[in-house]
Amino acid sequence: MANNEKMNNQVNDNAVKNAPNVGGEEARDQDYKDSLVFNDAVVEKIVALAAREIKGVLDLKGGFISGIQESFNFGDDETKGVDATIDDKDAVLDVKMILEFGQSAPRIFEELKQYATKQLELMTGLNLVELNVEVVDVMTRKDFEEKKKNNIGNQINNQFANNPPQNVRTEYPTYAPNTPRW
Repeated sequence: MANNEKMNNQVNDNAVKNAPNVGGEEARDQDYKDSLVFNDAVVEKIVALAAREIKGVLDLKGGFISGIQESFNFGDDETKGVDATIDDKDAVLDVKMILEFGQSAPRIFEELKQYATKQLELMTGLNLVELNVEVVDVMTRKDFEEKKKNNIGNQINNQFANNPPQNVRTEYPTYAPNTPRW
């Protein structure tokens, strides 16, 4: 019985080798590799979200471009304050943050390192090989919230100053008493 199986396998192998060439056959001969690639911005967003969950991090501080986007009210840049460099399966991260007064920067650094490592491995399979954190400002939570509120108010005022509402009626017709209004 084993000889019959061996003979059948040889016959099948020969049949495949001698089969006529039809469209798409070349595709079988090519080696394909699957891939899963993450844009740097995705990694930056994951780390930015992780950093904002850590007690004592008031905000992340973006660079020049983020400042311009915020001043023109283009929305909040969710990746601001984080720069990622990805090399194959390794990630190097640079984070700029505003620290809450009275909080421990070394504790926040360690928590961010552990949490970012966990999230990156879970969500992307990347290894965090280097984390650089720069504390760019220290503020009380009260001062930070007040500054944030004032910035939002200024953005709204600037938005209306630069783009006043259109088609707003400022004069209303007056009617004589007891006259139809149609």
